[in-house]
Amino acid sequence: MEIFRNIWRRKFRALLTITGIAVGIFAFTVMGSMALKLNKMIDGGKRYITGQITISPKGSDFMSGTSGTMPVDLLDKIAKVDGVEAVEGSVSLAVDEPNPDDPTGGSMGISQPATIYSMDPNSNFKNKNWATLDMDKGVAIDKNSAENDISIGSTVALDKKWKVGDTVKIRGREFHVVGILTKTMTGPDSYVFMNIKPARELYVDSNPFLKSLKTQADSVANISDAELSKLSPEARAQIVQSKSFRMEDISTSASVSWKDGVDPDQLFNTIKDKYKNEVLVLSPKKMGEQIDKASTTMNAIILGSALLALIVGLFSVVNTMIMSISERTKEIGIKKAIGASGSSIAIEYTLEAGALSIIGGILGMSLGALTALLINSKMAEKGAEIFLLDPSFLIGVVFFSFVVGIVAGFFPALRAARLKVVQAIREL
Repeated sequence: MEIFRNIWRRKFRALLTITGIAVGIFAFTVMGSMALKLNKMIDGGKRYITGQITISPKGSDFMSGTSGTMPVDLLDKIAKVDGVEAVEGSVSLAVDEPNPDDPTGGSMGISQPATIYSMDPNSNFKNKNWATLDMDKGVAIDKNSAENDISIGSTVALDKKWKVGDTVKIRGREFHVVGILTKTMTGPDSYVFMNIKPARELYVDSNPFLKSLKTQADSVANISDAELSKLSPEARAQIVQSKSFRMEDISTSASVSWKDGVDPDQLFNTIKDKYKNEVLVLSPKKMGEQIDKASTTMNAIILGSALLALIVGLFSVVNTMIMSISERTKEIGIKKAIGASGSSIAIEYTLEAGALSIIGGILGMSLGALTALLINSKMAEKGAEIFLLDPSFLIGVVFFSFVVGIVAGFFPALRAARLKVVQAIREL
């Protein structure tokens, strides 16, 4: 109680100090919560990408999302490489058709747009780090699901207001929602999982060239070899090309899993050496390292900004404690004269600094958490929460504030403890 009485002797100065600390802790809470959300998303992506060897068509740009297609014959060859357990071709494309008047889809890059993620019911592929996804409601699609059954991520369900049992339209085609995934705070929240057959059909319909090629293939499918031989070489070549079109050749990417005991990096090198002229092979290890670099850079920017604000609060504590000790020098001398030890004086003033900091810390943390909750509640309507409020983190923020106060108050308290009794009493 004496510590708190001493704090409130100079109410205005104490309030300014607490405010300074609160501002720093507020920034630390908000920025830290943003970093936690970012790390959660990055960790999920890293676990997924390092649990498989990812293959893209030659000429694809993994970062920009541009992609070609890969023939099933090539995937069959890769599946026979020694050490490969399974290969799954897949198709990915946006759930919504592009709006020329709103190219960002209204998200401004805050959240990942809803994405179709196809699954091949005939493949035995399973990601090594993320074999299954938990369901909040309903079931996940599998080999026994109907062709037009879909499972959706929590963000898609929230944004589209889709529920289990609903019949919904995706790019003009009807699908039946059979399950909603448990929130993961990562990529799957924005996925629509569907059978690869309708996904391929939607992809072909979205691509003018492939759509034209399929139309030609359908129209020449019944032309016999005898009829073909009667045509001109140019017409014959065009029809042969059209006949070669196969829907099963439409895969925008493929995922490779490895057998138990196989080194994924060695398998990556084997596949890359064999098929480097036909596909782009992504190393799980190198992809993980790139993700780590991006995570480190983002964390440094976010937490660096917060620490700058926190340093302001630290100096506020130091300034307050130095001023307090200067004003109470005579009081310190009297305490020492009646038997107070230097260590007890040091502890008292150090705890006083800690008390200032913990009050400011609780206030700043509370305001920061409230701000994050309010912003998240607004962004939740679009499925784009940008903060993750973890109870252990919030408790840690308050404890960190207390430690900062103790550190900031230690040297002024040490100065108070070293004051000579006679000199202290003579001052003022």
